[in-house]
Amino acid sequence: MLSGFPIYHYFHNGNPYSGAEGGMRYLIEPGKRPDPDDASGKKKVEYLSVTVWPEPWSLEHTSDGKKTTKEFAGDQQGLDEAAAWLNEMYHTQSDRWMDIPSILDCEPDC
Repeated sequence: MLSGFPIYHYFHNGNPYSGAEGGMRYLIEPGKRPDPDDASGKKKVEYLSVTVWPEPWSLEHTSDGKKTTKEFAGDQQGLDEAAAWLNEMYHTQSDRWMDIPSILDCEPDC
């Protein structure tokens, strides 16, 4: 089970968080976009973007077809939902994280 993520304040300060679990790599990135309820366009809404992909390569060296990304609300509840989604991805798509090639036996995807 994936656990041990920082509290939301870590992401509120603009920090990304990455890790790996049994063949699945992941990246949680905070972001801000204009608030649709603010006509002036000055207010921003925080969100979390979470991406998973199979090992062995980094995000930059993995083809887009092997990446899955989902967005969540920019608060502690959104982070909790992101953690639950990561666990779901890990357990429901276990065949994606199995039988990955060694970094020594393959070339980057992109």
